[in-house]
Amino acid sequence: MKSEQYKGKVKQYNPEKGFGFLSCEEGDVFFHISDFPADGVEPKRHDRVKFNVVENGDRYKAINIEREEDKSAKAKKSKVVANNQSITSALLSNLRK
Repeated sequence: MKSEQYKGKVKQYNPEKGFGFLSCEEGDVFFHISDFPADGVEPKRHDRVKFNVVENGDRYKAINIEREEDKSAKAKKSKVVANNQSITSALLSNLRK
């Protein structure tokens, strides 16, 4: 792996142990929670990320991990549905007053 920035997704994460794996075109890469953004949100499966890679013994480790916005059609549809639900809830709560 080269010293460039890669894009991938969270393949799995174990919150009890504090590590997981990212999947990218080149294969799976280990990551530790300390290399994930400290925004208080734990990594979830299929979160999109970009990251750099360093050698860790005979394997690779992801560092400088940054979240990326999911721009897929499915993600956009989910956002629209969530927005519509919040608008509907607000309207219904106003009618009940």
